[in-house]
Amino acid sequence: MAYTLSRRNFASAPLVAFVALIAGAMAVKQPQIAVAGVLLVLLFAVRNESRTAGLTLLWIYWLLMPFIRRVIDLLSSAPGADPLSLLPFIATVLLAVMELRENRLSRRARTVLMAGTVAILAGVPIGLTVDPAATMFAAIAYMAGLSAFVLGWGDHVRPRSGSTLEQALRVALVPMALYGIAQYFYPLTSWDDNWVTVSELASIEAPQEGHVRVFSTLNSPFTFAITVAVGLMFGVAMRKRFLPTMLYMLPLIVALALTFVRSAWLSLVIGLIAYAAAGKGKAAGKTVAIILVCLAGVVVLGSSNPTTKAFTDRITSLGDPDSDKSAKERLETTNRLLPQSLSQPLGAGLGQAGLAAGLSESGEGDVVEVDNGYLALLYQSGPLAFVFLLTAIAICVGAAVKMVGRAPPDERQYRAVVVGILVMLLVAESSADVLFGLPGVIFWYLGGVSVAGMTGSQVGPGSEPEPINGMASRDATG
Repeated sequence: MAYTLSRRNFASAPLVAFVALIAGAMAVKQPQIAVAGVLLVLLFAVRNESRTAGLTLLWIYWLLMPFIRRVIDLLSSAPGADPLSLLPFIATVLLAVMELRENRLSRRARTVLMAGTVAILAGVPIGLTVDPAATMFAAIAYMAGLSAFVLGWGDHVRPRSGSTLEQALRVALVPMALYGIAQYFYPLTSWDDNWVTVSELASIEAPQEGHVRVFSTLNSPFTFAITVAVGLMFGVAMRKRFLPTMLYMLPLIVALALTFVRSAWLSLVIGLIAYAAAGKGKAAGKTVAIILVCLAGVVVLGSSNPTTKAFTDRITSLGDPDSDKSAKERLETTNRLLPQSLSQPLGAGLGQAGLAAGLSESGEGDVVEVDNGYLALLYQSGPLAFVFLLTAIAICVGAAVKMVGRAPPDERQYRAVVVGILVMLLVAESSADVLFGLPGVIFWYLGGVSVAGMTGSQVGPGSEPEPINGMASRDATG
């Protein structure tokens, strides 16, 4: 008979996990492997007992795993690759497989997954001949992000569970923002300082001398900035009074400013405009107006303080031909790589551009540093695969827009926020590879929410699917 966790034996899971952690560390003498294995087993156990708890734990992994890695790396001198860097990706795929066994996707949803898979895997054959390590990591990372589509689908067809992404961000982002603010105004902790030194983060220094661009518990200022921007978008749709909403959003706005990631601010503003246009309500317009007024006030009064002046100078230099060097470099890279990308039907190989290119330790291949995520994917997989990717993206965004029009009044603001976030991430893709890592997982998750809102059948309270091992949970006395 198949075994399932009950609430009683689930209560002992933390103790079992701790014992397994100690035993694993003693056995393999590599704490990274022990921690990764235990956390993966723990996630499976929690998800098998409670779907909502399992998905929430997955989001916590994404938000905290870089921080856990930094602490363990500081305490351990174990050589070799860090399996904790792969844990969130593998965990996302694991939960997506479990979701596939419990949900019946529509034809449109299957089209998104098929088109996205073709777009990603088209560059694998050539990539394997050039740099297998970078290719495999890139394939895992992009496919893990795409698999989150299934998680978003599952959340939407279960209206009682709500958005696990939104719930996790509301709980975690304020502490993360406060930690990020502390990184700016106080000396870095030993684990953060070691991370900055070892990882050689590009452009980590803030415009104000003696400070860093904050990254909180994540692995880069850009990833943190985009994640905070997503949290701010969800915040504008909070069904609370003005004061609690602003108390939630204020530390997020400050932390976002201290990342000094201009593309995140630009993307956020465009996302807010898209949200206001989709929401078509007085509440949406007022909330967006308040945020834009606050931003304008920071820019106008920015010279009164060294920190705000550094932020203001950073924002106002966007697009300036004399001071915006990063924009110049992006334009030059685009002019150089675009003709080359269009001339390679099968691409240069997955992992030969974008974030994955910097993760290879083989030193092989002619990797290309490019910030534009669209160009990076076009260069890696070729124009035909790029068309498949745009098809998957268009289906998701189109479904999100249509979902707003069909939404009842009490759900319209949330669905408008989904549109705003998708637009924001697509704008940010032009300055970084957003579909790689946590931002990519968020994008495809919301894509699944959107497509499910158009074509998915809701799972009612009386028709919940069985646990993954096929047996309903039973009480120990049952």
